[in-house]
Parts: sequence; C-alpha cells; structure tokens
Amino acid sequence: MVLTPGAYPTEAAVARIVAAEKEISVNIVWHRDLRHDPDWAKFSAPVENNGGWDLTLYGNARVRGPAKRSYLLVWTLQDAGHRIFSLDINGDHRNRRLDRQRWRNRTHKQIWRDEYPEFAYTPDETIPEEPVAAFYEFCREGNIVFSGQIGPFPTL
Repeated sequence: MVLTPGAYPTEAAVARIVAAEKEISVNIVWHRDLRHDPDWAKFSAPVENNGGWDLTLYGNARVRGPAKRSYLLVWTLQDAGHRIFSLDINGDHRNRRLDRQRWRNRTHKQIWRDEYPEFAYTPDETIPEEPVAAFYEFCREGNIVFSGQIGPFPTL
C-alpha cells in the first residue's frame, strides 16, 4: 500500500495539537455493551478546535475487576485514526523499540513520536484512578476545555 503525504501524524503536528486549546461541548455518557463486552464502559466525544483537525476523545474503563482506565485523543487523517496522546491507568504496554521499557498494570501515558508512534512514559504527577477524576486530569493536560456534563460511571 502506498501512503500519500500527510497520511501519518508528525511529532511536530502532534505537539501543536496537544498544546492548542480544544473543547468538548457535548455531554458524555458512558455506555456498556452487556452482550459483547460486559466488563467495560466506553464513550466517545468529538473534540472541537480551531486547527481544522478531526479529533475524537475515547474513554474506556473497566467496571468490574481491577481498575483499568484509558483516555485516548485520536486524530483521523485520510480515514485512519491515530492515537496521538493517551493516558492508561493500570494498563499494559511495552515500548518495543527505543528504550524497551515495560508497564504491567501500571499507569502510563503515550504520545506520538516520529520514531515510535506509541511511545509510553511514566507520568510525573499522581493520576486519580476514579474514572471521572481521571477524565478531568486528562482534559487538563491535553488542553481540552470540557463544557458539557459527564454522566455517572456505570456500576454493576
């Protein structure tokens, strides 16, 4: 497959996107798919911006069992979504290239890098495990103003 120029994000473009002020003005409602994935609640929300970027924020959180949460800022380019910035609470990841660091049930963040698109690192700050508090922390760091309302996290 031949990719046209601009088919992948660049580190410089991602840095501009993360630094730019963005907004989510819709209300967020957690959804559960009891038939296919009963252990998880999810949401997605469009991210408004003045840069013309096609951005969506996705949230995933385990309802039962060990707490796992993920918030992902995805940039869609030429019909392909790319995770450009994310927060994984108690998640699993391994940087297969570069530093080969590994996270097993540990909180980490990921940011797009030219040499390794899903480069993960340990955050300096303490990240709350509670899903709504973690959502607000992700928005703060990603320069996303949230002007909607977030519904309660589903319970069993």
